[in-house]
Amino acid sequence: MKSTKTATININLVPKDPFFETLLGRGLKWALSAGRYIVMFTELIVVLSFVTRFYLDRQVTDLNRDIFQKEAVIGSYGDFEQEVRDVQERLDQYQQIEQEGNIVDTFPSLAEVIPSGVELEELVIYPEKVALKGAVSSQKSLNVLINNLQISKDFHSIVVSNIESESSQSSGFSFQLTAQTQEVVTQKAVKKTNTVKSK
Repeated sequence: MKSTKTATININLVPKDPFFETLLGRGLKWALSAGRYIVMFTELIVVLSFVTRFYLDRQVTDLNRDIFQKEAVIGSYGDFEQEVRDVQERLDQYQQIEQEGNIVDTFPSLAEVIPSGVELEELVIYPEKVALKGAVSSQKSLNVLINNLQISKDFHSIVVSNIESESSQSSGFSFQLTAQTQEVVTQKAVKKTNTVKSK
């Protein structure tokens, strides 16, 4: 007995549209089949844009909050800076007044220690010292001047920087010296004072 074979027959009762066989038809068919992927890709781009916009808005909000806080801190520093400037200005005024007072007080003190026979050619008064340049008629007058400066309570640390004879025929001398108007307390002296107090 021979075996029977079945054959599959596909019958398409819908006739093919000849339009889709044309170049325009094939292009339209491809666009319709690929269009859904384009739509899905476009929707994905829109969703990503929305998420990115939400993230960036949050970043901008946090940044504005940080800027506001830092502005407040900077504003408080501005008040502190103004106070520091006011204090510095007062200190400058105090130092200027102190310097003027030092200059005023120095003239009477110099008048007391400068003996006769001393002629000042130059006098410079600094906040903490005086510089004298002049001439003396004799060695004795110069010795008296230096001695008076050393024993005066208004002058300290006398330094004679130059002594020159004016001429071979004259007994006079020209001199330059400096003297501190404020006593300089060395670190060693301060340490010694603290040691004595601790005992």
